[in-house]
Amino acid sequence: MRTVALDFPKSILIETLNLCQGNCKFCPYTRIRKNEKPVFFDIERFKELIKEMSNHEVKRITLFNNNEPLLDYRICEFIKFAHENLKDTEITLSTNGILLTMDKLIELKAVGLTTLYISIPTINKENYKEIMGVSLEKLLGLLEKIEDKELCKMIRIAVPKTKYYDHDLMKEKLGKYLICEWDLEYKENWKIDDIYNGVIDSIHYVGPCDRPMDQMVISSNGNVIICCRDWNYQNIVGNVYEKSIYDIWHGKEMKKIQEHIAYGDYDSIDCCKDCNMNKNYYLKRFKE
Repeated sequence: MRTVALDFPKSILIETLNLCQGNCKFCPYTRIRKNEKPVFFDIERFKELIKEMSNHEVKRITLFNNNEPLLDYRICEFIKFAHENLKDTEITLSTNGILLTMDKLIELKAVGLTTLYISIPTINKENYKEIMGVSLEKLLGLLEKIEDKELCKMIRIAVPKTKYYDHDLMKEKLGKYLICEWDLEYKENWKIDDIYNGVIDSIHYVGPCDRPMDQMVISSNGNVIICCRDWNYQNIVGNVYEKSIYDIWHGKEMKKIQEHIAYGDYDSIDCCKDCNMNKNYYLKRFKE
């Protein structure tokens, strides 16, 4: 748990487009964003931000936040520019896999993508369709036939753990890939309890959280929020169309958030006070 903020974020998420075609039951997209108009992050401003990052020690850049990055027809151009200018930085994407093809995987690798996380909560085809809203057949068939070692190394199976997750079956089917599991996060103001509770056994405490100490999240409209789970823009600390990453990171609003995090005072942060990474909220809401 980090209690002192870094001088510059080591991990930066940039959402290049605000759209997703998924219907995942553990995700609030369809309740909060589904009717939003497309917002594309300006690629020239992106290049300026990458140049700024090149002057600092950024460990990871993720071209994704609360969206499906493969819907952005420019995504390989973003990856290529980041790769050419941030040689020692990991470049990652997270996808629901709906648009994946062998050609797309090869192209992503060729332009410099380091890691591709593919969300697969269960290998059971019926349960997968219940959770994700689409069939697993095409994606599973694609992953099973990949033999290229470099492509296998790029791919991670990202497992949001639901009541249907079977680790042994996942290992049996997709064990040639690194499997990354995590307990699902939850915020009450997402207002998805009716569908969320249908795919989990219980909500767990998954904190404490120190993300605002070393990570910056940039939305497609340029807004900088303190957490990738802040779907409702509860804590906007700046906008990269108006200020640099450094200036926002050292700005009054961000410093106030980081001070609360340092003291474990999540109740004073709008984005954090109803999250299951906040122990006070978790105990009050789920244990009393």
